[in-house]
Amino acid sequence: MTIGEKIREIRIKRGLTQSDLGGDLVTPSMISQIEADRAKPSYPLLMEIANRLGMPVEYFMNEMDDQFLFNARLTIATYQSAIGDAQAAREQLESIQSAPEQGLTHQEYILTLAQTYRKLGQYHEATGHLEHLRELAYRTQDQRLLFFVCKESGYVEAGLANVDGAMHEWSRALEIGHTLRQSNAMANMDLIVLMTEIMLQLQQLIEDHPGHFPNPGNYLQQARALTAETPDLRSVCDRLVADALDCITSDPARAKILADKANTLFTFSRLVEHVVVIQTRLSDIEGGGIESDPWQQAALAMTSIYPDAFLVTECEQIEKLLASGQFDHAERRTKQAREVLQALASYHSQRDLAENTIRLEIIDAQLAVIHGDVQGGIARLKPLVDDYPPSAEAKHRIRACALLVLWYGELGETNWVIHYCRQMERLMAPQTSQTPLYL
Repeated sequence: MTIGEKIREIRIKRGLTQSDLGGDLVTPSMISQIEADRAKPSYPLLMEIANRLGMPVEYFMNEMDDQFLFNARLTIATYQSAIGDAQAAREQLESIQSAPEQGLTHQEYILTLAQTYRKLGQYHEATGHLEHLRELAYRTQDQRLLFFVCKESGYVEAGLANVDGAMHEWSRALEIGHTLRQSNAMANMDLIVLMTEIMLQLQQLIEDHPGHFPNPGNYLQQARALTAETPDLRSVCDRLVADALDCITSDPARAKILADKANTLFTFSRLVEHVVVIQTRLSDIEGGGIESDPWQQAALAMTSIYPDAFLVTECEQIEKLLASGQFDHAERRTKQAREVLQALASYHSQRDLAENTIRLEIIDAQLAVIHGDVQGGIARLKPLVDDYPPSAEAKHRIRACALLVLWYGELGETNWVIHYCRQMERLMAPQTSQTPLYL
């Protein structure tokens, strides 16, 4: 018997209609297609169908090898894309022989493709996939899908330097997110993570373009309110379990998924805790050979997935301190940021840390000049402009050029002033692709 035949047989034995079985998962039409073997259910959908039929999922899985392989490749590609390894994600996605043409798995596949193309700077391809999903979302009145489309489209618009387009897409995504929180279409914790990400993007957009938006919202305050109940990993685990308990009778399949997430997060958070304890105790035994600050270890454990999340914000704060004349405070925080950058370098590629490296070099050069060492400041900046990889974000190299023009001007070295003015002009020329905000 095929998967569809088994589902139909058990459904009839249980006295359920196709509407009963589909419930809020899929339409009766989709159940009909699955039973007729015209559509294959994804593994998560099959699990939920099996739970509703009161059967172990293994009973239905004799034809699922190809589906398992597809889901495994898609899940791996989703992770690779999320951490910024878009090239590996594309290779994983391109290795998929046949992708489903409908259903939730189809949506996830196309969305991951769009995100991967966007991160590779292939905005035309990304837009094509997103518009396909947008049309599907409107046709089926799928607010969940539309939320993801608007969120990802905001990144595409930001990458194309369309500030108003990015603001529109992210604002729309946030509006839909608030609506979804009042329904059961998505897990609450998933929404909190995604909506917080959007709020941070909107706040960054406003700060990067002061005066552009007439009535900007305070998205940091909104994000703080949204995340108030989840300040640490333990509270995230507790919240996941609380959400699981809320739906355990109405939707046991979702409750199990939420509880599994909580257990996984708790288990591997304990591993990170163990590492902090090991490092701290070894530092007591071995003395100064190992970094002995357990608080820094704990902070790194929280920020090392996306090192930019901490270091970009810290660089922004240091730059504000320099601008306000708080040089001693800026110097202390720069030293701490350097220590974090050095610690992260042991398990992150230079590519991941390049933007923060050049930014801290610029700050160090400014501090040198503040202390009277103009030549030392110049010596730190020249390699950033002349020798640094072209992939470095242009705005930081432009900033380095501007400082070199200023300092060489103070020294009266006109030839160097002209040289770096021309460098600035080249860097400020319109780019065919720009790096999107954050990730």
